[in-house]
Amino acid sequence: MLINNWYVAANSEEVAQEPYHSRMLGLDFVLFRDTLNTVHCLSDVCCHRGGALHRGAVKESCISCPYHGWEFDSKGQCKRIPSMNREFRIPNRAKIDSYPVKEYLGLIWVFLGSQLEDERPEIPDWFENYIDNPDWRVVNYTYQWSETNWERLCENSIDTAHLPFVHKRFGNRISPQVDSVPIEETEFGAKVTRVKAAPDFSQKKGSIAKILPKNRKTTRVSLEWSIIGLAEMLYQEMTTEMTQIIFDIRTPVDQNSVVSHGFQARNFLLEPEHDNDRLELLYEAIKEDNDILRFLKPELNVDSNSREMLIESDKMESIFRDNIRVWKDLGNYIDSEMFEKRSLREVLVIPSPERSKDNSGWIHSTVPIL
Repeated sequence: MLINNWYVAANSEEVAQEPYHSRMLGLDFVLFRDTLNTVHCLSDVCCHRGGALHRGAVKESCISCPYHGWEFDSKGQCKRIPSMNREFRIPNRAKIDSYPVKEYLGLIWVFLGSQLEDERPEIPDWFENYIDNPDWRVVNYTYQWSETNWERLCENSIDTAHLPFVHKRFGNRISPQVDSVPIEETEFGAKVTRVKAAPDFSQKKGSIAKILPKNRKTTRVSLEWSIIGLAEMLYQEMTTEMTQIIFDIRTPVDQNSVVSHGFQARNFLLEPEHDNDRLELLYEAIKEDNDILRFLKPELNVDSNSREMLIESDKMESIFRDNIRVWKDLGNYIDSEMFEKRSLREVLVIPSPERSKDNSGWIHSTVPIL
């Protein structure tokens, strides 16, 4: 799993008056709003005796531990220890890691890493123009992937060769070939556009089946992905007038569980009464993917392309793996096997930006890095 990256920790509406627990990268975090309604994110483990802060309470702009009442501010510094008198000087080491937060697109994004602000990558803004745009109907969704590794999931979503065999509503087994087309590599990912034979009309159902031309020959699909936020943007041009766009962001809960936060936009059937119908088809496709991914072997991604038989139609997946290797070389990849072993007896955390300023005096150790 990658550090020094942005991840969606929650929907904005989920973080209200009470502390909110979020699990990302195999670790626990607490989100809370201060008196100015600003969201903050801290490591969920108290540096005193290991209490879970999300089970505590928000007191003005601090969060208190449910075990002994220690209060931590938005920077993770302890400001009050109830068991000691007011003359007691709180040690500087009484602190926990605090992480940068952005509230964007109705989501809470958290930067999990030690990079300072001018070093951090930007969150992909691909979907911004569709929010509050009267020409597009936008619905959001959340999905919990079970028994699925995040790398396997990301590769699946950029793999067009599986569509005819996994997705009964839009795959075309009559024409499963993946044409060789230029793939543009970007700073943090890649993008590609393909024109494919349209699925047979009989595969369509619901309200869209009433407006799609029955003699449709082709469909145009453009796909862009980024390591940042593990984000993907899919443009499905069904006809010259009908387009659907899906913007999906993945947050690894741990090595075998992922949460997707996403948006679906369409420039047809704009009335709200069609939302459930469109989401039903989306969830159907997601479940079809999940039912394939949870049976893949090995459970985690292979450590070398030579251990799988990759071919030309796997080019996008190869680029994804190249990007992951770059992040490993930069020291941004958690050693999950060592992490699992060490976390039995010590609290491990993602290093926060404050550690880049001063790495001394921390109680908790940082996660092992490959």
